Amino acid sequence: MNLKSLYRKRGIALASVAVFIFWSGVVQGACKGQNCVCKPSELQFKTPSLAKNSEGKYPISLEANEVEAQGEDLVMLSGDAEVQQGRQTIVADRIRYYRSSERVIAQGQVEMISENGDYLSSDEIDVHVPTQIGSMTNTEFKLSEGLESEDGIDTAFIESRGSADKLHLEGEGVVRLERARYTTCPEGNDSVIVGARELELDRTAGVGKARGATVRFKGVPIFYAPYLSFPLNDERKTGLLTPGFGSDQDSGNIIEVPWYWNIAKNQDATITPRYYTDRGMQVGVEYRHQSLNSATYIYGDFLPGDDFYRAEQEQQNIITGQPDAEIDDDRAYLTIRHRQQFTDSLYGEVNYNDVSDIDYFDDLRNDIQYYSATYVPRDVQLAYSNPYFRMSVRANEYQVIDDSISGIVTPYERLPSVGFSSNLPEGPWGLNYGLNASYTSFGSDTRLEGSRTSMNPYVELPMENIWGYVKPRVSVYSRSYSLDLDTDEFDDNPSSTVPVFSVDSGVVFERNASWFGDGALQTLEPRVYYVYAPEEDQDELPLFDTAAVALNNFSGIFRENRFYGDDRVGDTNQVTIGVTTRILDNESGDQRLKASIGQLVLLEDQEQGLRASSPVQESGLGDLLAELQTESNGPWSTYTFLQYDHDESELRTARFSVGYRPDDDDRKNVSVGYYRSDFGTRVVDQLAVSANWPISDRWQFFGSERYSVEDSESLETTVGLEYNACCWKLRFIGTDRIHNRNIEDKRTSFFVELELTSLGRIRTGL
Repeated sequence: MNLKSLYRKRGIALASVAVFIFWSGVVQGACKGQNCVCKPSELQFKTPSLAKNSEGKYPISLEANEVEAQGEDLVMLSGDAEVQQGRQTIVADRIRYYRSSERVIAQGQVEMISENGDYLSSDEIDVHVPTQIGSMTNTEFKLSEGLESEDGIDTAFIESRGSADKLHLEGEGVVRLERARYTTCPEGNDSVIVGARELELDRTAGVGKARGATVRFKGVPIFYAPYLSFPLNDERKTGLLTPGFGSDQDSGNIIEVPWYWNIAKNQDATITPRYYTDRGMQVGVEYRHQSLNSATYIYGDFLPGDDFYRAEQEQQNIITGQPDAEIDDDRAYLTIRHRQQFTDSLYGEVNYNDVSDIDYFDDLRNDIQYYSATYVPRDVQLAYSNPYFRMSVRANEYQVIDDSISGIVTPYERLPSVGFSSNLPEGPWGLNYGLNASYTSFGSDTRLEGSRTSMNPYVELPMENIWGYVKPRVSVYSRSYSLDLDTDEFDDNPSSTVPVFSVDSGVVFERNASWFGDGALQTLEPRVYYVYAPEEDQDELPLFDTAAVALNNFSGIFRENRFYGDDRVGDTNQVTIGVTTRILDNESGDQRLKASIGQLVLLEDQEQGLRASSPVQESGLGDLLAELQTESNGPWSTYTFLQYDHDESELRTARFSVGYRPDDDDRKNVSVGYYRSDFGTRVVDQLAVSANWPISDRWQFFGSERYSVEDSESLETTVGLEYNACCWKLRFIGTDRIHNRNIEDKRTSFFVELELTSLGRIRTGL
């Protein structure tokens, strides 16, 4: 029996000619954008040509210039020796193959491709072919994140690479390396290197573990740890994150070293010690938990003995003539958000916030949603709903963090508020009917307290078809109060009932049109809305939570009550005439343009205001509202809103924005917005600009500006640069903004954000 037939009897196929090719390099495409710049290196080789046998396994193929069998078990291969099973391939100068154990010992310029596309090169390898359990010496490796096959070529995309004095293949996706170097950078870029005495890569679990680890950035050691754990994929992993550095005009230099704790698949925490050279040590903790029926978020931080804050307060006490006043310089913040779904119909929510002092956000947060806040809410709610009604019980209060707000304008506490709304089935002749009701107890330390019961039944008869509709509606607003009065001069149980009649009607016309050469459908939608409510004196009713409606969007002009809240129902006899036109893309159905204009006409004077001193709104033309939205199939979008006051012959509100976001590069984004509104006591007139724009393949600029036209002053300026090296990113961000809500007092911050791919990311958060 010859050697060739022996191999076939053993289930081993010997090819007469075998060609094994592989190479690697960074693929450069014609596309642009971050995802294109950072394309991974590729490894390519021939797709296995041999089919699986009856047992569902690939046969083993042996190839060499010289093949020698020594006994029944050992086969010696030399000269371009190759062992291949499916995609798994080993090539070397010399190979010993043991048939019974399927063990391969290869020496001299050894190269190996695994089943999932990993590439390894070595001086020597000893491996069990089916399981790929074995060891290699003086090894270089390239680990694949996935494979694609096309036209007989397999392409592996390299996610990481490195070298080791010795590499152990331990099966189940585990690779253990001794005296190793590891990086996620593409070939030719060794900017971020993890060197370790021992490195374990568990690719099944997505975890890397290094002992005696040093992280080098640009050849400079920036971090050492006797033990380091990091993710190999997008899965969360417990471990120390990259430190962050920054500086602030008031806080000094800042360094933070966050630690991430992957508690379980559905919960985690981040603990961040942060040191301010001019304030002291702060510790922040963020916790997240999510289950099938609940979600919890908790964040808290504590800065004991803020040195800078104490010095500021001591100076302020001297100015106010209270040099011996007690100062609490411990700074803290806590937020708790929780939602619990008890049943399909019953859920509860908690939103609790507490801050140590009114300057906390301005001093220690650099996000506009925080430092411009005037209140922090505390709210708990329990709600039940079924197909026919919804009921909720809510209690809430606000912590005031703006010292310019007086007690007379502080929001009331609701302790509690009970709400009810119906969703009843359609009645006879298609009637819609129902009830909105509420009971609220209002509490305050500085103002009138009491409770309010509100009932709002309604009935509506919608008459609709494909070309238009008419919807007459009758509503009744009934409110009764129980007030805590210290005098008998006023009624402590006032009440009021106001009926409201309205008719909403509209028609839809359509025609074929074109939009910049593309086929489109254009609509014309006239609308007439009439409301009548008789005058009812409500001046003796309290004002707990009611304000005049701000017509800051087009739909606001079609309302039956010109007040928010339940304390007032405006008398009116008015008609609103509006028209909307839309242009819809015939192919995609997307809306390319929507333009609306509406005019409010008062047929009678409006007597009822928020207060007895409120002026009468005389009959005639009310506000004119116009709105325009465009969304092209290209990069441009625009929005415009105008509110014109005929009495004053001026624009009361104007908003305009234009956005540019081309499809050729996901890093490009520019928006410009303008906002002006006259609130009577003050005018807000602001211009906002933001941009993200690539300077080159690697460099990107980003920035934003909020400018007060009224004050001719900048409110906030942010400018930054980002360098993207794929396996690391570096951002430089500078911010200059108003401080203490004083437009003439500015605060400057600068911070650096360094992101090391697969090792960690941190931002100072200043």
